[in-house]
Amino acid sequence: MRLPRGLLLGLSVAVTSALTACASSNGRRQPTLSAEARLQVAEAADTAGNSELALAMYTAAAASEPSNTALQLRCADALARNGEVAEARQLLAERLRTGGSQPDLVRALALIDLMAGQPAQAIAGLNQVLATNPGDIRALVDKAVALDLQGHHAEAQAIYRQVLATTPNDAATKNDLAVSLMLEGRTRQALDTLAPMENADTAPPRLRVNLGILYAATGNAERSRQILGDRVSDGDLLALTRALASSGAPAPTLP
Repeated sequence: MRLPRGLLLGLSVAVTSALTACASSNGRRQPTLSAEARLQVAEAADTAGNSELALAMYTAAAASEPSNTALQLRCADALARNGEVAEARQLLAERLRTGGSQPDLVRALALIDLMAGQPAQAIAGLNQVLATNPGDIRALVDKAVALDLQGHHAEAQAIYRQVLATTPNDAATKNDLAVSLMLEGRTRQALDTLAPMENADTAPPRLRVNLGILYAATGNAERSRQILGDRVSDGDLLALTRALASSGAPAPTLP
């Protein structure tokens, strides 16, 4: 039987309160909520949309086991998803300061820097990861994204192609390459890159959106609307394609 969401959260709070009360009963300190239990409560709260409880539990779980890298990453992700980007960065920076350099934490901190609009700082962190493991595909793609944000599209595309030489069917990386080409105004090449991946099982949802925009940007408004449906309005689509046209692509006329 699946419990109603409100009841599930009520039970979670009750469990937390009960265990906290036990800790001070009879003047003796009893075992408090474990990191695993806090994580379970956080996940339930997250699912139910109670971000305040979720963040409190994620933070408490991470603080209770500072050497647990997975917990630190979960907590930082939750903070960033809820707009607490500075707090997420502070958490990761503190763990790196006290626990030494760990590639997963360094990469996570670089992603936070990307979210904060600091691509140069992100690249510096990703270069640390790549110095240890030059073949780290995730760090390579992240660095390419940072280079794109800096406007260094040729350098970014070289990295995307380096990754695709190893994983030629990686739909997410092909999508990133197509976006880079699109930003550079090379919409026809971007379309040729993305179109073969339209029905790939691993294709992220954003790939179809970008493909629809590219069809519009290259003059195929009918195919664009077939792919996009009502996910993008005609007004927004026309604005996007005009922006691409300013980079060198012809602006289509939408029906």
